[in-house]
Parts: sequence; C-alpha cells; structure tokens
Amino acid sequence: MKNKKWELLKRTIMYDGSPYIKIYMDKIKLPNGKIVDDYHRIEVNDAVMLLVENNKGQLLVYNEYRHGIGDLSYTFPAGGIEENESLEDCCKRELLEEMGYNFNSYKLLKKYTVSGSYRFSELNIIYISDINKIAPPKSIDIEQPEPMWLTKNQVIEAIEKNKFQGMTYVTTALLWLFYNEKK
Repeated sequence: MKNKKWELLKRTIMYDGSPYIKIYMDKIKLPNGKIVDDYHRIEVNDAVMLLVENNKGQLLVYNEYRHGIGDLSYTFPAGGIEENESLEDCCKRELLEEMGYNFNSYKLLKKYTVSGSYRFSELNIIYISDINKIAPPKSIDIEQPEPMWLTKNQVIEAIEKNKFQGMTYVTTALLWLFYNEKK
C-alpha cells in the first residue's frame, strides 16, 4: 500500500486562547509532493463525556443551551481533562462538581478524535454506574443544565426527535444504547 500520510513541515500558533482553545496553521506535504501552506488545526482540551446510569437503568441527560448550536440540546455531564489528571479523577471531579455524585464503577467505552480534519480534542466516553449522591453540586455551568433521567425508550425517542443536536451528544447516546444491548 502506498504511503498516504501527510508530512508536517511547520506548525505556527495563530491564536492562543488557553486554556480553552488554540488554533494553528500547519504547512504540510502531501504524499504526491504538493505543499499546502495553510491547513488549520484547532485544539481544545481533551475531555470526558459521562454516561451516568442509575440503579434503574436510566441515563442522566442534561437539557441545556449550547452556544455553538444556538439552541437547547440534550447533552451529558462532561468536562476537560486537567493537566496530569487521570481519566478516573477527571470523571470524579466532573460528576461531583456538576451533580454532587460519586461512583464506584466506571469504564472507558471509547475514545474518539472529535474531528478527523481539524482534530479539536480526544473525547473519552466513560460509562459510570453504582452512583451515590454525597453533596449538592459544587458549581452550576453557565449553560445551566437541567438534569433528567431517561429510559432506553426515551433516549431512542430523543434521538428520533433530534433532541441531541450535537454530533458528539448523539454519538454518545447511540454508544450507550449499543453498550446496553451487549450487556
């Protein structure tokens, strides 16, 4: 098979909005030898997205405003992985901050790169169960999420009615349905 990988010749930071976003301009060499001087790369923190299931088999879903969408969307607890933070510690911090829960069981289901063209981030989709309420939420996100617990049929209906408007949210919901079929 012929080499199809691109060669990175130079990467220049164009915008540094740390710790939230960085935008780069890459100079790349294609396998056919052509040089592209202005290929963009967008990076945000790698993150976790949490599939939190209660002891009734219901999934924790948020209904919240998402500015990139410009509308309300069903989402999930999620957050950026801080420097030197393990996946488990990130999950514990996010779930405690957002919902006041801790958990005894977690499993990395999948890790995806959000955009194959521009990168954005690596999104770790984590299944969490055996949860306990231990405190009130530590902070409320600016999106002011409205938490709700949905059954499998309600998740399917929400997907059909386009309630999960972002690709990462609908992918995560579908992964939960797929994972539950295999349990």
